[in-house]
Amino acid sequence: MSGHVLDELGLRSAVEADALAAGEKAFAPVHVGTRDLRIGTLLELLGRHEDLVPPRTGHLGNWEDIALGRSGPMDFNTAICGGGHGYPLIYGFTRTEADTEGGDEAYQPGSLIEQGKRDTLALHTWDGRHFVRRDRSRPLFCPLTRADVDGELVPLVDLHWRRMLKIPGYRFRQWATVLVDRGPLVTDMLTLLVEQSDATARQGTRLSELISHAVRLDGEVARCDVVREGTGYLLDGHRYPSARALAEAALVLVRALVEPAAFFEQLPALPPVLPVMSLQLTNVLFGLLDTHHPDRPAGTRESPFVTHLHWGARAMAGCPPRRGGYLTRRSTVRSLRAITAPLVRGFDEAHPVAFVLLPAQVFMLCPPSTSPADGELLTGLFRTVRTADPDGVHDVTLGWLREHHDRLSPYLRGRFAKGAGVPADGTSRDPAVPVEPGGFRELTFRQACAVIGAFEEALG
Repeated sequence: MSGHVLDELGLRSAVEADALAAGEKAFAPVHVGTRDLRIGTLLELLGRHEDLVPPRTGHLGNWEDIALGRSGPMDFNTAICGGGHGYPLIYGFTRTEADTEGGDEAYQPGSLIEQGKRDTLALHTWDGRHFVRRDRSRPLFCPLTRADVDGELVPLVDLHWRRMLKIPGYRFRQWATVLVDRGPLVTDMLTLLVEQSDATARQGTRLSELISHAVRLDGEVARCDVVREGTGYLLDGHRYPSARALAEAALVLVRALVEPAAFFEQLPALPPVLPVMSLQLTNVLFGLLDTHHPDRPAGTRESPFVTHLHWGARAMAGCPPRRGGYLTRRSTVRSLRAITAPLVRGFDEAHPVAFVLLPAQVFMLCPPSTSPADGELLTGLFRTVRTADPDGVHDVTLGWLREHHDRLSPYLRGRFAKGAGVPADGTSRDPAVPVEPGGFRELTFRQACAVIGAFEEALG
């Protein structure tokens, strides 16, 4: 099906499909935010291919108001996951929000948010002998954190996961479960990559591109250096005797997201520092492990290459050309190719990957059903945009905003504020669903990204 999807989207040449099929390339990304691909063309394709469901990689945390369409800048999740255009694949290697930078301020996993009201949780981590309460002075790694709920310490991961599974209509799936279900294969893959890596590689993979962070058992996580020492590897002072031992330790943290209670039982016996898989490796595994076919039996593989469609948000996809995401940066693509190539050579289960990055933020242009006037205004904007020169859409939108800024609802304008996440200001908002304004599906992704870039510049 790989080639058929690319043909239907007009992206075959953009990802050099022939080179992927011939094994001349191992990884090729295309950002549809830079392409003249109609939004409607993509959504119609997803409707025809019912087994093709691109993941929307959200974070562990507060999804209740997201599902009810009252999460402000996070409403693009509502449009995608509630609208059937994707499913929420939850990434749990995040940190609690804190007084210092580095925590997840969007999903705020260190708190419970419902109906716009935020209740901070009492958080506890291991001090070497006991679980002790921590203040908010620093972010804490979610898999290693417990919360006090009615006098009982429960894994923070489990607390949020149970709440998320109660949300009707949302097919939540853990990224970690995908890896654990294929644990022996993933361990073998990471072992091979570690063995073949080099700290100063120019063409191959650096160790830091595989293991990017180290986490201590008290929940402190930071960037790290992994140093080869003979046949072993030093991770922040702790020695793992082999590449396989390092890989197995990385999978221990992954399993902590799937079986948190069992993880905390064994925590006192674990090494003092554990390796955290990098985002580069994670993104490669998204494609290799077929996360875009969540209902397909494990072990089924596309051939001769994989076409992986993925909804990326502000960090991953951004809105080019004004603000691109990290995935298609030249340095990131080099790393993704260096990781994928030895896996394709070394494992029958691995095929080259065409990574089709879909910017989730285009759905920020779909106002809530509680603001019909916004929809009427945006219908007029889209009519103007569709007749404008593609390179001039940003400036055209800025001009439109100067005239119509005050007519847009505060809620819609607030979606584009800098650093905003799930609202927790105590304001009660009615449940809503995102509504596509007239002409939304006729926009190209390139046009929609230019419009959003202008909204962020004018309203952020």
